[in-house]
Amino acid sequence: MVEQNQILEIPGLFGNKIRRRIIFETEGITIEKPFSFDSSIFIPAANIAAIRLGAKWIRGLWFAVGKRFIIELKLNDNTVSRLNLTSYYNLKAQTYEEAWTDTISHLYTFYFSGQFNMYLELLHMRQPFEMLGVTFHEDGISWGKNGTIPWRQIALSNYRTYFVVHHKQNVRLNKSFNFLNDWNAYILQAIMKYVIEEHKKMLSR
Repeated sequence: MVEQNQILEIPGLFGNKIRRRIIFETEGITIEKPFSFDSSIFIPAANIAAIRLGAKWIRGLWFAVGKRFIIELKLNDNTVSRLNLTSYYNLKAQTYEEAWTDTISHLYTFYFSGQFNMYLELLHMRQPFEMLGVTFHEDGISWGKNGTIPWRQIALSNYRTYFVVHHKQNVRLNKSFNFLNDWNAYILQAIMKYVIEEHKKMLSR
C-alpha cells in the first residue's frame, strides 16, 4: 500500500535554507521553491509516463568542478520535467546524492510501481508486450532479428549507469540500456530482475 505522502526538503548549495521541497502524494508531485518567485509546480500522477536518471561530472579545464544528479520525467504530452541537483567543489555532494536517491525511491513507490505491476500482469496473462525494443513472450524475450531467448538462458550484467541483457552462453547476443539516455530503462531492469529470479525459483523446485 502506498503511503499517504512523503515530503523531501533539499537545502541550497550554501547554508541550510530549504531550496526545494518535493511533496509526493498518490495524486501527484508538488515541487515548491520557498525562496523563489516561481510558484509551486504540480505534476498529476496520471501525466507521468517515463523516467531517466543518472549523474554527470561537470568538467573544468583540468579537473571536475562539480557533479550533477539528474532525474527527468517525461509527461504524456512529451514535455520533460527535471528534478536535477548540482554540487560544485564537493559542496553538499553527499546531501544531494542522498536526496537524489530518496527522490528515485519515492518516484518508484508512488508512480512507477504501478507500471511495473501492469507489465507483470501482462506476463501472467501470457500477453506479449514490447518495451525499449525488447519483446516479452511467455517463454522468453527477443529483440531485432534474433529469435526468442528462453528465460533460463537470459542473464543480466548490472552497472551503476547501465545494464546489459545477454544470452548466458553467447554473450555477443546482448542489448544494453543506459539509465540516463533510455526512458524507463530503470523500470525495464526491475522487470527483468524479477522475472529472471522467478524462473530461477521455478527451476529449483
